[in-house]
Formats: sequence, C-alpha cells, structure tokens
Amino acid sequence: MNIDKQKLLSAILNSSGAKINQNSLDRAQKGDMSGIMSSLNEQDRKKLSAALSDKNKAKEILSSSEAKAILKNFLGGK
Repeated sequence: MNIDKQKLLSAILNSSGAKINQNSLDRAQKGDMSGIMSSLNEQDRKKLSAALSDKNKAKEILSSSEAKAILKNFLGGK
C-alpha cells in the first residue's frame, strides 16, 4: 500500500480539533513526538507511547480493520 504521507498528515491535522498543529506534525516526521504527545490526554499519551515502543503492537494496530478503513478513507478509496 502506497500512502500519500502529506495527505495522511493533513487528515490527522484536520481531525485533531486544532490540538495538533503543523509544526508538531513536521517535528514528528523528524522523530520528535513531543508536540503531539503534549496535545494528548494522559490516557492517550500512554497508549501512543506503548504502541510506538512495541513494533508488534504497531503492526497489530496498523493491520486492524479500523486502521485499514481510515487509510482507505484518507487515500480516497484506493
């Protein structure tokens, strides 16, 4: 699956309810997750930290039907 990163990042930005800004996304692409992490509540921070630190968990999340549906929506049904 070829993912248009800019389209995906724009969708994340638009769906965040202004909690995540473009600067935070740009920094995240370079490996600095602090902007995104600070925008999340404690429970979501813990979930994201766990997912990012566990390669198998990340694969499990990305292969879920929910993640596939979101990516399909972002990619325009492709």
